Amino acid sequence: MNRRVRIKVCGITSLADLDMVVGLGVDAVGFVVNVPDSPRNLSIERAVELVGATPLFVDSVVVTVPRSIEDLRNIVDVVKPDVIQVYGPIISEADLKELFPGIRIITPVSVGEGFSVDSVNDLPLYDGVLVDTYLPGRYGGTGRTHDWRLTRYIRDLVYPKPLILAGGLSPENVGEAIRIVEPYGVDVSSGVESRPGVKDPDKVYRFIVAVEEAV
Repeated sequence: MNRRVRIKVCGITSLADLDMVVGLGVDAVGFVVNVPDSPRNLSIERAVELVGATPLFVDSVVVTVPRSIEDLRNIVDVVKPDVIQVYGPIISEADLKELFPGIRIITPVSVGEGFSVDSVNDLPLYDGVLVDTYLPGRYGGTGRTHDWRLTRYIRDLVYPKPLILAGGLSPENVGEAIRIVEPYGVDVSSGVESRPGVKDPDKVYRFIVAVEEAV
């Protein structure tokens, strides 16, 4: 590959971590909002503070599992992210592009036991597709890898929509993942943490270096 792979660090919970990952040169930062069972969950008020502190030219991404369209509308209207990554039935039941003009939307796809590639054709792909690892009872942020060869197939299927690879990525394995999948971007959370919700500067740095060396 000779094309630059974009990097998103998800699950940012503090201004210190936000400043650190931005300073190291990531392209996007993710904020988990109104997902109470996540150790990286933020209240709407805290998300407003962190999104507001995200500098120009770095995309702010709200990751959420809304209970309803009204719930999602409130999050978008109040937090004002650049991008939303929406999990749950709403993603397949509503035309989010019509409801949220001007907001870029990432469609998540969970790969695991029983997954059928044909199911991708039934989803609105919006502005991009994020492929993560499926675990029962979890929408994302599993910290587990999946079959990257299958993800490569999905990448080719959805092209020219950009594909973002997630699921168990770390400084140690992201280079191999990029060589197999050739994604538009990679998304990491637990793989660069010292503990849930706290990013490790050394791991973030080594992750970025590994991505750059792979391309």
